[in-house]
Amino acid sequence: MADKPSRRSIYSSADCKNIAGEYDGSTESLDALVEKWASLRVGVTRRNLMQAARRGGYAPSRLRKPWGDPAEDEFLRANWHRLPGDEIARALGRTFESVNLRRKRIGVTRYDGDELTIKTLEELTKIDHRQWHEFIERGWLKSRARARRKSAAPITYVSLPALHSLLQHHPEVLDYRGMPKTVRAVLELDRLPDPPGWKRVVCRSDAWREQVKATPNGRAVTHGKAELTNRVHRFQLMSCAAAGGTSFWTETYRAPQCPRCGCQVSRYSEEGLFSYEDPGEDETVAMQAAKLGLSWDGERLVDGAGREVNDADVLHSLFNGRRGGSRSVRAFESLIKAGLTVAPPNPVGAGVLLDNILRLDLTASQEEAFAEFLSSGCITAAHAMSFGKSTLGLMALTRIPGKHLLLVDTQLLREQWIEKFREFAPRVEVRQHAKPVHSTVSVFEPGGDLRCIVEIFNYATHADLGREDWVIAAFDEVHRLPAARAHRHSLVRSKYRLGMSATADLREDGRGALVSKLTGALIGGDWQEQMERGLVQRLPVKVMIVEDLEHKHEVVGALLREHTKVVVLCEAIADGRELETRYGVPFVSSSTRNKLAVVRAARSVVLSRVGDASLSVRDCEVTVDHSGLFGSRIQSLQRLGRLMHSERGKFHAILMTREERYERFGKRIEAIVAKGFPVEEVVVQRERASVHTLLTPTLRAKVRGVADPLLGPLGIFDEPLSVAA
Repeated sequence: MADKPSRRSIYSSADCKNIAGEYDGSTESLDALVEKWASLRVGVTRRNLMQAARRGGYAPSRLRKPWGDPAEDEFLRANWHRLPGDEIARALGRTFESVNLRRKRIGVTRYDGDELTIKTLEELTKIDHRQWHEFIERGWLKSRARARRKSAAPITYVSLPALHSLLQHHPEVLDYRGMPKTVRAVLELDRLPDPPGWKRVVCRSDAWREQVKATPNGRAVTHGKAELTNRVHRFQLMSCAAAGGTSFWTETYRAPQCPRCGCQVSRYSEEGLFSYEDPGEDETVAMQAAKLGLSWDGERLVDGAGREVNDADVLHSLFNGRRGGSRSVRAFESLIKAGLTVAPPNPVGAGVLLDNILRLDLTASQEEAFAEFLSSGCITAAHAMSFGKSTLGLMALTRIPGKHLLLVDTQLLREQWIEKFREFAPRVEVRQHAKPVHSTVSVFEPGGDLRCIVEIFNYATHADLGREDWVIAAFDEVHRLPAARAHRHSLVRSKYRLGMSATADLREDGRGALVSKLTGALIGGDWQEQMERGLVQRLPVKVMIVEDLEHKHEVVGALLREHTKVVVLCEAIADGRELETRYGVPFVSSSTRNKLAVVRAARSVVLSRVGDASLSVRDCEVTVDHSGLFGSRIQSLQRLGRLMHSERGKFHAILMTREERYERFGKRIEAIVAKGFPVEEVVVQRERASVHTLLTPTLRAKVRGVADPLLGPLGIFDEPLSVAA
């Protein structure tokens, strides 16, 4: 086999002469040679071609100029970041390749220099480089672009004085006082004055523009993909964009939200206006009032004729049928902060209050709360559970004569209020009405004369309660009042108002702030003080960590065996029925008849959400929060309250899986800790597999059908158990 020719023999003498004739020492001529010979020879390199040119007789036209002059190096250091490389090469009488190699050898890196590159600014401030280029395009930031070779994108440089000028004219760009110490030092940010606290921004959103767009059709919550349909969206008011923009004041470093349309607004001030003084909320309130056709003069709301508008009229506009309740409260939050209320002070006169006819007396602490009610005529009692808020309600409703309104959350609570009237009043007559569903309680004095009439409705009623003038409007579990369908009852006309709820201001949708505007100022919200005075119990709470739903059922069974009376509260109807079938304890839900009688007669009981609030079970030993409504703090505290009403309470148990406790519903526990209750977390070990997990689905259905008083007589499961197994 012949020897492989050397790389040198690739080119003949004639080839070398041709190459030498075409090569002039420039990069361009070498690139052309590489492109030509690559198609003729395999493995052609730039070095091969340069060697071939020298063998063919090529000699450089000028002698190599060595580096070493300090003046040249200093020129290179001073101008590498200011001038293009080719321009520096021409000034030094050298090639670009020679200059580029020399700057590397003397340690001049690509981005060195006194100025900052956009890349450096992005790394230090965490503001995207595209945003910095936008500031340059707007003319806010002065910069310098250094050209590069071969049409490459120029490098943008910014000086520290230019950066400081930007931050002084537009401080909203960067919270420079809050930057890390190292960044403040590099950018010399401590030399800048303190930023102003307020900026003026402009909303140019066209979100209210009439348009046809795909909209979910049907239920708000669906199992799977929601069905979409094209609908026309129309608005009564023109958008901010159509109105020429909405300008308003906001905090300098807050992402602003337009008070007119509620859309997110650019955080940059178009007008460049800033203030060190708080401009107040008059402008924001005026914008929101204008949406109702009203105006704000700095102290009051007035209509087009200049007449003052009362708060009830404003709330009526807030909660009319064309506006969603949650959006109403968000949109008019500033009106609420400005003093909106439908519960103005109206003290109970000395001649109005009658003698106590009830077979009970108020405690000293309850007397203080009752005095607060008499002095203002409207309060929201937010005391802890078992304080006796319903006792306050009984006293107010029976000592002030007339026709009163009492709103409750569930039928179970309506039955309990009637039970209390019958227990403590001298004589009571109760009438039940079907349309609309409500109860009329007539309370008589010992002599037989009528003292007062109390109409008890549920919050869910569709009755128009605003047609009558009530003496007292009382709202049990008043945290329900701002709900989407119940808020219309806040507009009822009454002389006095009384709200009652231990969790009045804890709504997850933020509407708890509205409660005190509807029924009066909150009193008794400090549970810690009530516990220290011994007014309410500080009961222990056990968070029991379980493996799964079946493990929850097993723990409930263990607690039922260990304690005389247990109240289990669960969210899902299916879970309640499973516990009823498995352990033989009654399950009370919305479909149960005579709910209160069932609760009173049972040794232990399982309750659906109907038993979450207000229910008193005075001989209960343990309450069990089996499963709940996501992370609801109100529900968590209210279920604990069922045990606080008991005279034999031992502890409150909360059953959670690890995921529920630490990843999803931790707020339920945090709310209890915040109120001052001792919380102990226990991991419950599973001793053995549950027998219910060993049954086949058919056999489980058989067992449930035999035990169920409704399914058993139907004869659906008549086959023998052995066959089912």
